[in-house]
Amino acid sequence: MRKILLGAVLTVAMALPALAHFPPGEFFFAVQFPDANIPVIDGNHADWGVVPQVPYEVGNDRYSDSVYSKLRGEIDVSDLSVRQVIGWNDNTNLIYLMAEVFDNVHSRDAETPNAWWADDAWEIYISPTHPEIEGGGGYAPGQEGIIKIGYNFSMPPTAGAWGGYNPPFDWVVDPANNDAWSMAYTFSGEEFGESTYFYEAWIRPFDFIPDDGDRAAAEETDLEEGQVIAISWTFGDFDTPGGAALEDYQGFWSVSPNGCCRADNDMVMSELDDSIAWGDQPTAVESNSWGRIKTEFKY
Repeated sequence: MRKILLGAVLTVAMALPALAHFPPGEFFFAVQFPDANIPVIDGNHADWGVVPQVPYEVGNDRYSDSVYSKLRGEIDVSDLSVRQVIGWNDNTNLIYLMAEVFDNVHSRDAETPNAWWADDAWEIYISPTHPEIEGGGGYAPGQEGIIKIGYNFSMPPTAGAWGGYNPPFDWVVDPANNDAWSMAYTFSGEEFGESTYFYEAWIRPFDFIPDDGDRAAAEETDLEEGQVIAISWTFGDFDTPGGAALEDYQGFWSVSPNGCCRADNDMVMSELDDSIAWGDQPTAVESNSWGRIKTEFKY
């Protein structure tokens, strides 16, 4: 583990003058999955059970709330508790993500497909090339090419829509027929009440997508060990039905200290971690226990 951290720190230190992301000097680490241990995207976190908390897990202490100006670590875990791990694989060239979200009220009542901004949502923003534009650049056409992409999921699906994608090009909208992302989820508890949702996804990172959305002209990111990418994610929390306006949020918790819809945290693509017993796969029950679904909550 020391070897991984030292190698990552040295790589990051060399790149620091070009990054200037937030918080300065802080890095997340994406665990590298061996080819035989790539997680199956099915909403079961058992594939992730051998990944150690340090340095890979991102827990409640890393989130701040931009709507109500709550500082890092001020999240009320009886209302919302989150943890996330990110991984990658060199041969697939994909980024893998899992998130575990306990919520005292899971809200999903928007009738408009993909209206993640009006319901509880998992929002991921990525800009691998670290552009100089603050926040990772734009994710809409008309800005001389797209250099930041947003993946937005609000479950369960509405009208067959599994997620929102910015920019909203046709070749990435249909979850059954695209090579840009895949997502699955399960939950325990009440589907629309107190529950814990288990999300999984893979996303294909892009350095650049032309304004017209031409898939053939899009430039995929070539992930490699020691690389540092710009990424941020957010968990939106609604506790009352019909939410849509900013003031309707119960909380809007992001790893970016600058708030919504940004890609300004730094994440290191880690080396293979020899300390992980990849051959020892846990059961689903062990994985849920490892997630500490409700052990930290006190009412």
